[in-house]
Amino acid sequence: MHKEFSTAFWQRAYDSLPAQVRGQYLTQIKAAESWELALGDAIKLWSRAKTAIVKLFHTPSRAH
Repeated sequence: MHKEFSTAFWQRAYDSLPAQVRGQYLTQIKAAESWELALGDAIKLWSRAKTAIVKLFHTPSRAH
């Protein structure tokens, strides 16, 4: 089997389509996978940035 996709989920989704319609939906499924991966990357980036900002502005309390 030729691997068309980066993720197993989208590969299985594509493989589950009837062979006669796979070509019709290849572009849309690849686009959906691309959006999913980009959104995941954006969420990771936002999480790292948020953590860095919180650390930057966090002032530790001093024990008396």
